[in-house]
Amino acid sequence: MLQFIYGLAKKVVIADYIVQVADNIFNAGMPVSVGTAWLGAIAYTLQIYFDFSGYSDMAIGLGRIFGFKFTENFNYPYISKSITEFWRRWHISLGSWFRDYVYIPLEGNRVSTARWIVNLLIVWSLTGIWHGANYTFWVWGMMYFLLLVFEHYVDINKYFGIFSHVYTLFWVILGWVLFQSESIDVAVNYMGMMFGYGSDGFIDNIFCYYLYNSRVILLLGVLLSTPIYVWLSKNVFSQKNFLWVESLTAIFLFLVTIVLVIGSSYHPFIYFNFYGNRYAE
Repeated sequence: MLQFIYGLAKKVVIADYIVQVADNIFNAGMPVSVGTAWLGAIAYTLQIYFDFSGYSDMAIGLGRIFGFKFTENFNYPYISKSITEFWRRWHISLGSWFRDYVYIPLEGNRVSTARWIVNLLIVWSLTGIWHGANYTFWVWGMMYFLLLVFEHYVDINKYFGIFSHVYTLFWVILGWVLFQSESIDVAVNYMGMMFGYGSDGFIDNIFCYYLYNSRVILLLGVLLSTPIYVWLSKNVFSQKNFLWVESLTAIFLFLVTIVLVIGSSYHPFIYFNFYGNRYAE
C-alpha cells in the first residue's frame, strides 16, 4: 500500500505540477533565454521521471495488494555516472524485454565487433520506434546507440572523473528535449536556445517567474530523484522511528493527493500520449 501511495504522490504532487512549467516553456512560441530553455528541459526531465516511476510504483503497489510481486522498474536513474548505467536503472522492464527478446536472440555481443554494432543498432532503432511513429523517437534512439558504442570503447569514469555524472545528465536532458519535441526542427531550435543560438539573452522574466514560483517543487523533485529516502532510513532514523515517520508521511501524502486530484484538471500519464494524434502524422 505504501508504494502505491508514494507512486500516486509522485504523479499528482510532483509530475502534475512540474508539467505546467515544462509545457508552458516548451510551448512559449517565442525565443526564450538560455536559462529559461534549460529550466524547461530540466522540468521535463523531472516530470517524465516522476510520471513514469509514479505509474510503475502504483502498478507494483496494486500488484502487491492483490498478491502479485513485480520487480522495481526505476532505480534512481539520474544518479548514474554513464549512459550505460542510466539504461540499467531507467525503465528496467523495457530494457530487459529488448535484451531478452531482441538483443540476446541476435547473439548480443558474442559476435564480431561489426555484427555487435549492427545488433545494437537494431535494438535502439526498435526502442525508438516502440515509443511512437515520429522521427524524433528514432533519432532519440540513435543518440543512445551512438553514446553506448562510444562508452564501449571509452571508460567514462576514468575519462571524465568526477564530471561523469554531469556528462550523463547532459546527454539525458538533451535526449528528453528530443523526446518531447513534435519534430526534429522544433528540437534543434530549442537546443539552439539552450546554448545561446536564437535565444533571448541569458536570463529573462519567464525564467525568474517560473524559478521563483516553482522553487520548492523543483528542489523537492531533485532531492527525491536521488536515494535520499534510503539514506535517511539508514543513517538518521532508527528502524522503529523510521516506520512511524514512513507511516505518517504516507498518510499525509495520501490526503494531499486526494485534495489535489479533486481540485485539479485531468492530467493523463505521458505514455498515454505516445500513440495519440500528436505522433500519428
